[in-house]
Amino acid sequence: MRVGVLTTSYPRHADDWAGGFVAELARWLAREGDALEVLAPTPASDSTPGVRVRPLRYARTPRLCYGAGAPDNLLGAGDWGGRAAAWAQLPAFVGRLAAASWWHARRWDAVVSHWLLPAGLVGARLARGRPHLAIAHSSDVHLLRRLPQARWLLRALARPRSALVLTSAALRPPLLAVARDATSRRWVERAPVVPMGVAPPAWLEAERALGRPRAVGAPLRVLYIGRLIALKGVDLLLQACAGLPCALTVVGDGPERSTLEALAARHAVAADFVGQQAVPSKWRALLAADVLVLPSRVLPDGRTDSAPVTLIEALLAGVPVVAAAVGGVAPLLEAGACGLLVPPEQPLALRAALQRLHGDAALGAPLVAAGRRRAGTSRGIAWVRGSGRCSPRSKQGHVEHDPSRRAALRLCSGALVPARTFRSGARRALPSGRLVLHATLFRPLSGRLCIAVG
Repeated sequence: MRVGVLTTSYPRHADDWAGGFVAELARWLAREGDALEVLAPTPASDSTPGVRVRPLRYARTPRLCYGAGAPDNLLGAGDWGGRAAAWAQLPAFVGRLAAASWWHARRWDAVVSHWLLPAGLVGARLARGRPHLAIAHSSDVHLLRRLPQARWLLRALARPRSALVLTSAALRPPLLAVARDATSRRWVERAPVVPMGVAPPAWLEAERALGRPRAVGAPLRVLYIGRLIALKGVDLLLQACAGLPCALTVVGDGPERSTLEALAARHAVAADFVGQQAVPSKWRALLAADVLVLPSRVLPDGRTDSAPVTLIEALLAGVPVVAAAVGGVAPLLEAGACGLLVPPEQPLALRAALQRLHGDAALGAPLVAAGRRRAGTSRGIAWVRGSGRCSPRSKQGHVEHDPSRRAALRLCSGALVPARTFRSGARRALPSGRLVLHATLFRPLSGRLCIAVG
């Protein structure tokens, strides 16, 4: 299947974190035999066989994408001048994305869009002739519900041949709050929850088996991985670590780095801010840690983390996790069975959890075992395991029939079949080897010939 991918973020080089989960999904689909064509802001690149990136140039000095991410750049990251520049460049980027999508979609059998705005809207327009999988993360939902046109935009997204996937169950209530018509509500209610997966390096298991146990009485090796922005709550972690026998490593960068470094010095916390690291170095930092801490907060406007990919990486690496119970974190940790959950915005509770891990060497083992079992299940956590649920042929991310519009596609044997693949009444083998039981030819309102397979 030829799949088009629309996104506002994609790695710009081999060690770039920006849009890393977008690239991993594209690479996973390529390994499954699909041909991927990615439309992403310049200077995105990828040398993976089966994945072709087409960078979109929309401004001489881009300010909309990358950095804090398009939604944050529009709504509050950086100064007023940066926000104004991002809004000024938005029409040019949307126009460029729409034009490039229309031109290249002639070769596509399906479309996958990351972030509902603007990529999801563009993908929904393309869904007139092919299935569309719209993946909602967190910042896009936050942006959508703050816009005065939210109701109309959600209705435009909820087209019959578009399917929605949520990376966290916490994203459903805010979407339902702006879904005023039955079609939009049904579209949101039927959306499956599938966290973004990760692709662990081949050497992870061998390195993990070597182990690096903490010596008795040694400081607790605390790790944070992520962007240095207010949402992530690293200031809360620094407050929690003050006076504890711990060594904190902060992997990542962002606009608050200098402020956080000053805060660490003020609290006399042994914190090492190493900046953004190459992907292998990030995994090795996980293996060297005694605990990964994700102290995310809920911002006054309701924005919070969805389902942090770093948490999933820690589960796969066998690292105990302490996290604030926000967004989709609690379901990922199975309500505390796979890690220690603390209330958000409470550094004292965070401190108590770290003290428990430092004082009880046996506490981490059952958390690690439960976390690795969680990561090994086919729930869409690891691309190598079960992330086929985010495939355009996915059983969960499928396009439902709408009898009133005679939609073109139906789920069959776990695969979403392009309209051009079969002829009416034919029995044909899918790429997976499964058979279509029967196909019925319909003529939808648009006048195009399509098939519904069932």
